[in-house]
Amino acid sequence: MESRAVTPRVIVTDAVGVVAGRWLMDAIEAVTTARGRCRLAIPGGTAPVPVFEWLAEHLPRSLVERLVVTWVDERHLPLPASTSDWRALPDDGNLRLAWAHWFSRAAVVPTLVSMARPEALAQAARRCSEDFAVQLDGRLDVVLLGAGPDGHIASLFPGHPALERTAAAEPCVAVPDSPKPPPQRLSLTLPVLEAVEHALLVASGEAKAAMLRRAYAGDDSIPLGRYRPRGAWTWVLDPAAAAALPSTCYEQGSQSEET
Repeated sequence: MESRAVTPRVIVTDAVGVVAGRWLMDAIEAVTTARGRCRLAIPGGTAPVPVFEWLAEHLPRSLVERLVVTWVDERHLPLPASTSDWRALPDDGNLRLAWAHWFSRAAVVPTLVSMARPEALAQAARRCSEDFAVQLDGRLDVVLLGAGPDGHIASLFPGHPALERTAAAEPCVAVPDSPKPPPQRLSLTLPVLEAVEHALLVASGEAKAAMLRRAYAGDDSIPLGRYRPRGAWTWVLDPAAAAALPSTCYEQGSQSEET
């Protein structure tokens, strides 16, 4: 398959949660207007927390009721016997993170397709692939991404075999040896994450600056630099994360967005 050159639109703002939240709300509304529902995948980590908190407060009920949320990846951790109370979920899990900063604060919870599974890792990956095919009809509409200082997205790390997984029948891949703890993880594959109409990256902090410069230049040695979404591709960064990018390649978030 021929590689596509995709240059992201870059927005730099001190209000990452507000700007990214509004971007996501607009994307969700566009998809639900066209298709009746929207399939969104979200990440873990600290970067999306301000976005989750903005969505909890501002995403209209009319959109939440037509929103299906899954995850770009999940840490494969022991689960409690009952997951009816989100506070019992593993502290390091991406599912708990989203509950703590979005779902528990919102008046309405979207439909969730969790990747947190009690089975052994390989079986959990198969079950997640089955759930993806049945509950999400095998594709996403919108994806929210974070990225590590090494350029990994989801749990697809530089040089790791999981990054090369392309089988359409297996949208979820087991990662038994993540270079970043915890070692066992589940991740959507790169082709699944790329086959979206709307893709958004959020990043904050100077530790990301050098990596973002490489990724913007299309450095295929890092997963973010290799990422080629099918549709609109936007980055929302704080000034520290954008520090190594030429100022000519980005736009500033407006004052109205930061209030």
